[in-house]
Formats: sequence, structure tokens, C-alpha cells
Amino acid sequence: MAARAPIPEAGAELFNKALALFYAWIVDELSEGRIEPRIVQQYSIGTACDLVQAFDDPMPANAYELLMNLAAAHAVPAPADRSYASGATCLRALRDKYLASIGMHSMRRFPRKI
Repeated sequence: MAARAPIPEAGAELFNKALALFYAWIVDELSEGRIEPRIVQQYSIGTACDLVQAFDDPMPANAYELLMNLAAAHAVPAPADRSYASGATCLRALRDKYLASIGMHSMRRFPRKI
């Protein structure tokens, strides 16, 4: 199997920003908590995950530790290893779970009229 190219610096930076933005989003530091934030108005957290999913390079230790803590706190599978691919899988699961939780919360708060 051919070795994959290393993750571009911009891709690693984008993933790290997505992780930091997700953390800020769930601790409600952002004013519009029901809308998935975008990084520099270009990429959603999900898109950032898509972009780095193909890279096996190791993410920084602090990003890995934050993902491990978030996974444990929110009952999603932790990254299998320190690769960006595993980190992207975990961050996507965290994002999807959070989106589902605020979607359900919104429906309870604003029930549909039949």
C-alpha cells in the first residue's frame, strides 16, 4: 500500500480550529448555540472533519487529550489513535451527537402544532 502524503499544514490548522470551535460551542461561549459555527466563514466543523479524514499523521498531544476528554464526557467513542483520521471520526461523532441534542431540545421548546 502506498504511503499517504502528510497532512498539509493548513489542514492540520483547520482541524485544530474546528476542535477549539466545537469546544467553545458546547460550553456555550458562542451567542448562537443552535447553529453550527463556521471557521472563517468557509468551513463547518463537519467539513473540517471531512478534509482531514484521509490523513494518518499524528495530531498534537493537546488536541488528542481534549478529544479524549470530550469523548468521555459525552459518551462517544474515543479516537482509536492520535491520527487526524481518528480525531476527525471522534469530532464528527461529538458534533453529530451535539446537533441531535440541540435539535431535540429545540423541538421540546417549540413543539409543532398539528
